[in-house]
Amino acid sequence: MSSEYPEHAEQPTATPVTLPPPPEPAAATQPRPAHIYHYQRSTVADTWGWLWKDSLQRLLPFAAASAVYARVSGEGARALGLTREGWRRDALLGIGLGMPLAGVAAAFRGWVAPSYRLPTPADQAVQTTYYLGLNGPIEELFWRGVVQALAVRALGRLPVPGRSAALAGWALTTAIFGAYHRLGNWSWRSIAGVTAAGGLFGALYLASGRRRSLLPAIIVHGFMTAGFLSWGDAALHARAARRIVRSLRGAH
Repeated sequence: MSSEYPEHAEQPTATPVTLPPPPEPAAATQPRPAHIYHYQRSTVADTWGWLWKDSLQRLLPFAAASAVYARVSGEGARALGLTREGWRRDALLGIGLGMPLAGVAAAFRGWVAPSYRLPTPADQAVQTTYYLGLNGPIEELFWRGVVQALAVRALGRLPVPGRSAALAGWALTTAIFGAYHRLGNWSWRSIAGVTAAGGLFGALYLASGRRRSLLPAIIVHGFMTAGFLSWGDAALHARAARRIVRSLRGAH
C-alpha cells in the first residue's frame, strides 16, 4: 500500500447532508423542497497532485533498489520473485483472492476513515491504474522480493531451522512494512490493517515455495490498496446515498 496516504482519506471533507423538513398539512400540495447533498469530488488533477510526488519520492527508489538487488544477486528477475513458471495459476489465485479482499479493504476504510471525496470516472481509472499497475508491483518487488528475501537469508545463517528462519524473516518484514506507513501519517488503526495485509502478502510469497513467485502477492496487494484508498470512496458515497434515501422515506 502507498505510504502517501491521500489527505482526504483521513479528513472530514464531506459536507453534512441537508434534509428537507416534513411537509406541513396545509402545504401538502406544494412541491417538496429539493433534497441537497453536498460532497466533494476528486479529479484527475487532484490525484496527479500527490501521485507524481509519490512516484518520484517513494516508488522510484524502491524500483531502483530492487533492480540493484536483482543485478547483484546474479539471478536477475528470478531473485525478485518474477518467474514464468505457473504464472497462470498464480494470476488466477491473485485475482480470486484479490477481488473479495478489495471489498474487505473498502469496508475497513469505512471504519477507520469514513470521510471521502468521490472520484470522477476518469480519476477513478487513474487511481486504479496506479494502484494495480505501479504501486502494488513495485512495493512487492521491494518489500517481499528484496527485504523479506534478505531477512530470510540473513536469519538462515543463524543456528535455527530453515523453516523458522523463513517465518522469522516474514514476521520481521511484516512489522517493518507496517511501521513504515507511519511516515505517511497513517493512523494507528490504519497501520494495524496494513500490517495484517502485509503479513498476507508475505505469506503468499512464502507459500509459493521453491518457485518464489511474487505474482499472487502483487495482484492481491493492488486490489486491496485500490479497495482501501480508491474504491472505498465510491463505496462510502453509495452508503451515504442509501442513508439519505432511508432518511427521506422516514421524514415523509
